Amino acid sequence: MQNNIFWTFELEDDGTVLHSNFHTAEAVDDLATQMVGRNFFDDIKGFEDVVAFERYFKTFVKSRKAAERLSLKCTSGRSNFDANVKMTRAFQTGYSQPVGVVMLEIKNA
Repeated sequence: MQNNIFWTFELEDDGTVLHSNFHTAEAVDDLATQMVGRNFFDDIKGFEDVVAFERYFKTFVKSRKAAERLSLKCTSGRSNFDANVKMTRAFQTGYSQPVGVVMLEIKNA
């Protein structure tokens, strides 16, 4: 199976969604817009263990690493698949102090 990006997210260090983009059906794009301003880990569906995913995310934020990859089990409809998650450290800049953000790319394995 070709690695197509399912989702990309820009998250604050606390998990709040700043921006999201789904590369699937148009109906899902509406969900992406609705997630902005909400906590990613409260609203995301389909991951076998969201608690473990959030723990990985928090560990990554605290580590100050530039990037990290992990594989997670997911469910979509009746099918199960492995998802590759890439977390990349980024910084939002502007007129105030730079704020840490994390870019998430979630792909099918």
